[in-house]
Amino acid sequence: MNEDFEIQVEKIDEAGYYPAMTGLSFNKDKIANDMPKVAEKLCSCDYGHNKFMEQIITWWVIRAPRYWWQEADTYRLSSKSSQSTMHTILNNELTINNFECNDIFSHELLKLNAVIKNKDLVYLKRHLPEGFMQKRMWMLSYKTLRNIIQQRKTHKLPHWRCFIDNIINQVDHPEYLQ
Repeated sequence: MNEDFEIQVEKIDEAGYYPAMTGLSFNKDKIANDMPKVAEKLCSCDYGHNKFMEQIITWWVIRAPRYWWQEADTYRLSSKSSQSTMHTILNNELTINNFECNDIFSHELLKLNAVIKNKDLVYLKRHLPEGFMQKRMWMLSYKTLRNIIQQRKTHKLPHWRCFIDNIINQVDHPEYLQ
């Protein structure tokens, strides 16, 4: 992993492959067992031809910096639950481990912890560095994953390539996403 950035991606579950193949067979004169070959042909045909991919759902636990999550929030055809700063940030002092690559000046950390001690949530949220690492559960369909991969595979942030590599290495059917 690159020393200049940090992201962790872990697949928790994947479901819906069999129902997606069954539904795909409704419009064909073939049985559901033949549908993986049809699906491989259709997966790259965007604009509704690959809608079976909306029925294959994945769940991920991702730990990434706030600035990466701002870009990830572009993808609205998904569901996220997060390690809430609103409800948890004032519970414990922050350490360097809360920041990407442990990259925070000690004087900044001291100031943030003083704010935590004073329970000033609004000030803390305004001044929390973009490198603050946040963990979220992210539910995504194969169709949304394909969209992310197509749009972000050459992105300037190396986090996206790391995310994509992790996705491709962990899904059950990576051939549908590339």
